[in-house]
Amino acid sequence: MSIGHGGVFALMCKRTTSGFLTRLWQAFRMRSVPLLLGLGSVVCLSACAPDDTPNEPSVVNAVDPYLARALSDPLMVDPDLAHRSEANAAITVGVGHALPSFKGSAEAASRARETARLALLEGGPIPDLPPAQTGPGPSALDEQYELGAVLAQLNAPAPCRADITTDFALAATMPLSASVMPHGMVRVAGRADQPQCTLRLVRYVTPASIEDVLQHHYTLMARSGFDPVRFSTPEPSLIADRRGTHLHISARTASGDLTAVDAVVWTIS
Repeated sequence: MSIGHGGVFALMCKRTTSGFLTRLWQAFRMRSVPLLLGLGSVVCLSACAPDDTPNEPSVVNAVDPYLARALSDPLMVDPDLAHRSEANAAITVGVGHALPSFKGSAEAASRARETARLALLEGGPIPDLPPAQTGPGPSALDEQYELGAVLAQLNAPAPCRADITTDFALAATMPLSASVMPHGMVRVAGRADQPQCTLRLVRYVTPASIEDVLQHHYTLMARSGFDPVRFSTPEPSLIADRRGTHLHISARTASGDLTAVDAVVWTIS
């Protein structure tokens, strides 16, 4: 073995110290050259690896679009937008989302009543709820689930029942006279915009009592220029007509100590 082998190792390992080369050359004189060449190559490859690579943490957000989307999504504080928290769900459906069902209680009913009362007082004195008419009112809606069936039960004009669009966001577009009571949870909302008819419909539940629901809607209807008529049978309801606009509010007891409410308003052109 000539000293040329030491030169080869020196070129391969530019960062290897002279003491290491000396010890390696001494080993060449005592052991077989092929084995030491293999061992020397392994040592040199590891010794020649760059040692000044910055130890930067991996940026997961830059390479994982799902995680980046989840972290960048705004924090939800409005329960009506809570469905956005399913951004990384395995299965999603491109429709409106209802909130999980809740149960009523005496405390929840009291909070809903006081919240609605304070909101009404901002607009002035709260009028007394009139007594119910002795005769029967509109048909009950408790067994109807499809919006088309609901409107047919109310004898809504045919143009008002055509091409109904459903979207939970429509609950926010209800006119003041039919707006959802505070602490109410929307179950379904729909609309129909036709040349002959404009319709808005919302079905919701609330822990408030039927009496409080009727008081809330009666006040809003009266302040909007309507003269509502109250019925107690076949289910508690308020009916009003004004200048081609028909307004229907009905309430009934629902499961979970809740009150189910239907608010429907349509205007015939």
